[in-house]
Amino acid sequence: MTDRIRNHQSFSATSIRNGLVAGYVAGFCGTIIGHPLDSIKVLLQTKNGIRPGGASSSYITNVFASSKPSNSDTAITRAASQPSPTNDLFKYNHASKANVSTTATEVATNSSGAFFGKRSLRALYAGVTGPLVSAGILQSLNFAIYDSLRRALYQRQLQLGGSTEVFIGATGDDYLHYDNLSNVAAASFLTGATTSILTSPIVLVKTKQQIMVWSFREAISETFYNKVQNQKHHFFRGIKNFYKGFGVHFFCDAFGRSVYLTCYEMLKRSIAKRNAGGGNWISLDNTTATTNLSLTDRMFCAATAGMICWVLIFPADVIRSRLYAQSISNDKHISAFDVARKMVKDQGLISLYRGMGVTVARAGPVAAAVLPVYDSTLAWISSKV
Repeated sequence: MTDRIRNHQSFSATSIRNGLVAGYVAGFCGTIIGHPLDSIKVLLQTKNGIRPGGASSSYITNVFASSKPSNSDTAITRAASQPSPTNDLFKYNHASKANVSTTATEVATNSSGAFFGKRSLRALYAGVTGPLVSAGILQSLNFAIYDSLRRALYQRQLQLGGSTEVFIGATGDDYLHYDNLSNVAAASFLTGATTSILTSPIVLVKTKQQIMVWSFREAISETFYNKVQNQKHHFFRGIKNFYKGFGVHFFCDAFGRSVYLTCYEMLKRSIAKRNAGGGNWISLDNTTATTNLSLTDRMFCAATAGMICWVLIFPADVIRSRLYAQSISNDKHISAFDVARKMVKDQGLISLYRGMGVTVARAGPVAAAVLPVYDSTLAWISSKV
């Protein structure tokens, strides 16, 4: 027993390195695949004129119909992306704030389809700069923390002498197959909670870029100076702007990641047990290793887990997107509760599910790429050590 516990260190320099590399590769792949559909999702969530519950076929067709904007598109885009007369990132022309507010209001309320009617594939990658730069880094951090926490919780599980001990071999990756699902849920929730401090500003800036077709620099500048009139005396207030809606973002990241990874592990173990003659599709035990699962099985488990996750957190994500959109043109403090109450009052509960079809469609292929890529990369790197 003591030797087995010693063999399962909570973490080591090697395990952290492996998690960082595998997470970086997985995050980069997920961003490339999922960002265009994420842009469509944000546009649907923040536009009143699209039918709730998903994108219409005409809208999806128009998105890819042309890379040449209409006259109204050009006017709005030009107003939204008008550069500041100074090259200093931290200088903002407050005289242009009226233009930003007017444009943002048009974006949030225009139901004619003039602004959203036609966007090229390239335009759907608006806001990808931040995620591309950060996604690999953040996913590296995400998976490194997650992996270390699972190791620590598994070591504790061994010390408590759980019944799973009889299934433990003497290999260093036992925790990936035989830890309790409660360990997975706790590790993923704590990981999402920790990294939400870093992801909140990134998601906010990305959302503004997707709505306004701003550059990364413009979105950062507008966010920092949104309510600030005097940089010298209100620097921390400007930083605070990047954490607008942090509560709902925290829920999406922590709860969402917990559902996502727990469902993934549960489905993998269920299929592994069924393949081994266990019979039942859904299995909560941890008696069968998932080492021999095929890539197809892993992709199915990941895609299903991703879609389940988004179905559960989607209303919170809609509120988050609306909150970010309204912050562009509204200097007043608006809480997530205020946004939700107004949406339900004006448009009914169905408004909380606007763009859900696109989101679930996006979640499948993105998750099917990210988690199997992470698993495969981690296994390959670990085998080389």
